[in-house]
Amino acid sequence: MATHPYENWLRQLTAVPTAAGCEGRVVAWVEQWARRRASVVLRRDRFGNVALRRRGAGSRKPIIFAAHMDHPAFVVTQVVSSRQVTAEFRGGVRDGYFVGAAVRLHHAARPTACGLVQDVAAASRRRPDRRVTVRFGRQVVAAVGDVLTWDTGAVRVKRDRLYAPACDDLAGVAAALAGFDALGRKRQRKSADVRVLLTRAEEVGFVGAIAACGSGIIPRASRIITLESSKSFDDSPIGGGPIVRVGDRTSTFDPDLTYRISRIAQRLAAADPSFRWQRKLMPGGTCEASAYQSFGYAAACLCLPLGNYHNMNEDAGGERIVAEMISLSDYRGLVRLLVAVGQMLDDPDKAPALRARLNQLFATRQSLLS
Repeated sequence: MATHPYENWLRQLTAVPTAAGCEGRVVAWVEQWARRRASVVLRRDRFGNVALRRRGAGSRKPIIFAAHMDHPAFVVTQVVSSRQVTAEFRGGVRDGYFVGAAVRLHHAARPTACGLVQDVAAASRRRPDRRVTVRFGRQVVAAVGDVLTWDTGAVRVKRDRLYAPACDDLAGVAAALAGFDALGRKRQRKSADVRVLLTRAEEVGFVGAIAACGSGIIPRASRIITLESSKSFDDSPIGGGPIVRVGDRTSTFDPDLTYRISRIAQRLAAADPSFRWQRKLMPGGTCEASAYQSFGYAAACLCLPLGNYHNMNEDAGGERIVAEMISLSDYRGLVRLLVAVGQMLDDPDKAPALRARLNQLFATRQSLLS
């Protein structure tokens, strides 16, 4: 059976080597994707964040599907010899996972080379990232700035589960592009101005998103819907459907936007009982929606429940690096929900504002206060 293009994009992107500050391979993939679509305009701000919109679109209040292009990984800082490099790790993985773990070096167009982490040095005020020594079993060609990723094997699918080196957040990138593409294929007279924003260096403190808030790439009245792959808990199971994330470890998100997206999800489920979705806090980490809100934007979040968060295994087998895991049905549901949001968010009948609902309640029951 042929795989849908949107799932092909998911498989391709979650295999792309990337790290905070070294997202060039992902950017190249997206640029190639955009070049094949005459109606798509791609722009980069001075910080390297990527924005896509439809040619001719220019509303004051666009809907923006936002995702980040990096994943926790290593960046070479020194080539010690033909068999050894020093690298810094950019992202959040516990120290016990490093020593003895297998990693892969990605250098230009050469085949990847496998090495082992020998040690890990703590971060400091002068060096905010942990440092490691990586030793290779054969001579390799490496350069400062090369990316090293955990060696978790190729992307693979087992029934409904996708196992990949980097679901967080390249699955979000794939979903953003899929939703954007699907909406572009629907010929509507009054189609919403839906755009995509892909940011850099989220894993070290949403640096790209913070930069985007001041670069002019996001219109001030935008409604930003961040897309994430978020650590699954018992009450937010993988396979339970995409999640309307009401908040994270740091903050809760825009109540009106979250309410209207939830109403859209309810409409989908009422029309089709096979559509599954969840509404959860997801406190396992902090996402870019908190950053956008802090800088005055209306922001909400949709996420995929994620297994083996940041490649840390979640079974009883000790501290081992493994592939991240998501559900393909959750991914399909997320794309479907994004399309519905693009179609319905500005329809007051299908996605009424929270304040309108409260006014309606007051009008109905205000006699009780007489």
